[in-house]
Amino acid sequence: GALLESQYIYLELGLKAYLASEASTMKTDDDASAKTLDDSSMETLAPKQKISVLEIGFGSGINALLCALEFLQQRSSNEKTPSEAQAVQMPEQFEFESIELYPIPEEIWSKLDYASLLANEHFSREEIQAIFEKIHRAAWNERCEILPSFFLHKRHEDILTFEPAAQYQVVFFDAFSPDCQPMLWSKEVFGKIKSAMLPGAFMTTYSSKGFVKQKLRELGFNVLRKPGPGQKRHVLQIRL
Repeated sequence: GALLESQYIYLELGLKAYLASEASTMKTDDDASAKTLDDSSMETLAPKQKISVLEIGFGSGINALLCALEFLQQRSSNEKTPSEAQAVQMPEQFEFESIELYPIPEEIWSKLDYASLLANEHFSREEIQAIFEKIHRAAWNERCEILPSFFLHKRHEDILTFEPAAQYQVVFFDAFSPDCQPMLWSKEVFGKIKSAMLPGAFMTTYSSKGFVKQKLRELGFNVLRKPGPGQKRHVLQIRL
């Protein structure tokens, strides 16, 4: 359920789709200038130094965990594979910033066993569980290094009063349902997020309600409706 949604909506349609888009853009730019530039032009294929992700709704911490594991796996692949052979490259530094007004208590998150579900040939259950616990035990309102070059900043605050100081390439909009808290899905909130997104940035969310799409389009976003995971019919991939 929740794990499948996070893997598809935020990891695949969000982070990975953005990195693939950037890789395609850099390759196109390099091909266009190949006739006039020497071998140093291959530097344009190098991964960007840093990627910044903003998450609205930290919740169980699953999205932070998935990004940390993806960062570890892809950085390892980048080091083993020549850069020009890598279709999608992970930047050298990952900044994950998440906003949550109501953090879940330890007695709840400690019972979540994502580690058993995510264990694979790359990571053991014990390794994943250690990262998951480090994510949850990281101090709030501080930038913490969870893994080498993977930084987490959990903000204990309301998105309605949040003033972004950074600029982001990827946004995970995982707030409470618009049926429960429509104020979180307002044009004002989306406008605030847009002002903090870099050109070409991606945002993804599980809600494909008509009024959500309308507000996003009124703000100038390119809104794409994608097939949803499991029993969810549609989700949104939003591009700036």
